[in-house]
Amino acid sequence: MSHPSAFVTHGIAQAQRALANVAVMTNAHLTPTTLKRTLAQRARAELARLEIIIRRLLTLMALGLVLPPVPVRAFSVHPSCTGRIETKASGRLTGLSPRLLGPDMDGSALVSAPRACGPVPAAPILARLAALQELLAAPEAHARRLARTLERQRKAGDAAPMALPMTRTHRLPPELGAIATALPELLRDAFKSWETSG
Repeated sequence: MSHPSAFVTHGIAQAQRALANVAVMTNAHLTPTTLKRTLAQRARAELARLEIIIRRLLTLMALGLVLPPVPVRAFSVHPSCTGRIETKASGRLTGLSPRLLGPDMDGSALVSAPRACGPVPAAPILARLAALQELLAAPEAHARRLARTLERQRKAGDAAPMALPMTRTHRLPPELGAIATALPELLRDAFKSWETSG
């Protein structure tokens, strides 16, 4: 299948409508510098739900694509490149235990921190909204990249991804809630050939 199904197309249209509602709710067209804390929390929650739905729609679209084989390119490894390469992430702490937080922080400092109040910066929320709108403006390119990633994972022998049922779909518009409810089952059916295809 080279074109997205009617379900995916309809789902993307509904997600775009929901993103437009978030843009209106936050007055994104006015590019505010701050938002009320409760409004920011509501917008973040809406965007988090929409990100899940959009990710699942793109996965369903990617699973329906038939991609041509990737041409194999010849490359050479320079002898000096065989050693360990230091990157910015090499020295980054990834643990969350208190002993890795640093010498000047302990558990009590985290608990006793006062809760902030007042308006919050709008830039992170508006950037997240703009990124999702940009993604849905050209979903086919993202679906193709995702299809290549899924194909690499399948060939590497990874287990098929799972889509758990979404919670709080009653907070979504009715059509989008129905789409969110149907997506896990549709993805489960689309992933059935994961183990058998070689």
